Formats: sequence, structure tokens, C-alpha cells
Amino acid sequence: MNKVFTPKSSPALSFWRRGLIAALNNRFFRLAAGLFALALAFGLLMDWIVMPLYTRHGQEVEIPNITKMRYEDAKATLENAGFAIIKEEERFSDELPFGYVVEQSPAPQAKVKYGRRVHVVTSRGEKRIQVPDLVGRSQREAELLLNQARLALGSVSYDYSSIHPEGAISWQSVPPRAEVAMNTKVNITLSVGPEPEAFVVPQLEGRTLQDAVLKIQQAGLRIGQLTYTIVPDLLPETVIRQSLQANTIVEKGAAIDLELSSLPDRND
Repeated sequence: MNKVFTPKSSPALSFWRRGLIAALNNRFFRLAAGLFALALAFGLLMDWIVMPLYTRHGQEVEIPNITKMRYEDAKATLENAGFAIIKEEERFSDELPFGYVVEQSPAPQAKVKYGRRVHVVTSRGEKRIQVPDLVGRSQREAELLLNQARLALGSVSYDYSSIHPEGAISWQSVPPRAEVAMNTKVNITLSVGPEPEAFVVPQLEGRTLQDAVLKIQQAGLRIGQLTYTIVPDLLPETVIRQSLQANTIVEKGAAIDLELSSLPDRND
């Protein structure tokens, strides 16, 4: 008959085993173990998450530059960096299209704490201005109206007009009430009166170049070649000589060359 071998545990091992089983069956021990586990988890939470966030909250960092960015991109950039964006107002801008950030406060690279609100001004786009009606007005009146509207006077030309008197504006390059960008130039044509029946060369010597040009156009002629001669006693661009003699009858559109005065060069 075979004999069954039964391993015998040591007295010390049996003692700890009985003690562990008894502890697991003890309600107070389980409660204490649960509280210990909660305390350990709380400590880890504070050490790994809460305290880093707390110390980071008090840290000062630079605000990113969000100017010239679309508002949606600026908002995402700030929120990703831990800031909040506040749209303060909209403003016309000649440089940035609608919806782009024109200004920010605090300024870019300013040192602030996380969570700071950043106020921004966004662009309404380019301001459109209504062009005033200039026809029939003088050049001086046109300049005042254009300046008031934040527009600019462009080139000035001259032409005959049987409708508008001499010196009145007979044409403008941009129609009245058209909407244009700020500082747009408006060209004008000044009337020199009705077209003459005979084309007589005007007296030009002694006049300024601007005055001479007006007289030549009024006479139905045109400017020819301009030359300059140093004459210290005369104002610059005073007509010294003209190529066609005054009071001579010529063909329509004949060219008149002018010799004009100039001041000596400072280095002469």
C-alpha cells in the first residue's frame, strides 16, 4: 500500500497566513486600507497635476503677437497659449482686410499671467468715401471739398466748353457719389471757355509757366518744347521767350516752345 505524502507548512508561514486572512476579514482593517489608498491617490494627484497647474498659474509668460492675423486664428492662438480673447471694437483699416486683428492689448511679448484676457480691435476693411460733385466749381473749391472728404486732387487739364465758364470744372474722372477708397485722386478738367474762331498766339513772356499753359490752351494751341536758362533776378519758371510771336494767327493746335527761367544751383 502506497503512502500519501502531505507537505507540512512551517509554523512561521502558517502564522502570517492566518494573520493576513484574519486582517482581510476585519472590517476596520479594510476601512483603514481604503483610506490609505485614497490618501495616496490624493497625494499623487496634488503632486503631479494640481501643484504644477497652481505654480504655472502664477508664472508670467509672453503674450503672442496676434496682430495681422484673422480673428479666428488669433482666438485659437491665444486659447492654445492659455489666454482669453475679447473683441473690443471694429475699426476701418487701409492696410488690413475685414476680420483681421489691427491692435491688441496687452501688446505682443508683454509679460502677463496665464488666463489673462487680451482685448483686440479688428478691421472693418477699407473705408469707402463718396466722391463730391465737382462739376461747375472752381479748382480751389474742388480742393477744399476733396480734402474734407479725405480724397485728393489728381491731375488738372484744360479744355473748351460752351457750357461751363472759364475756370469752372467741366469734367471729373470719378463720377459724383461714387464710393472710393480714402486718398483716392480725382482728376479734373477746367473749362477755358468756348473754342475761339481764330487761333491767335497769346502774349506769354513774363507769365508763369502755369499761367502760360492756361493761355495757350485757351487759344487752342499746345505746349511745345521747354528749355531753362539761369536768371537769378526772376522767379523760377517765368517765361523769358516764346517761339511764336504774340498776336500771330496760326493753325489750330500749333505748338509754342517756351524758354523759362531757373535759379542757379547752390553748388555753382
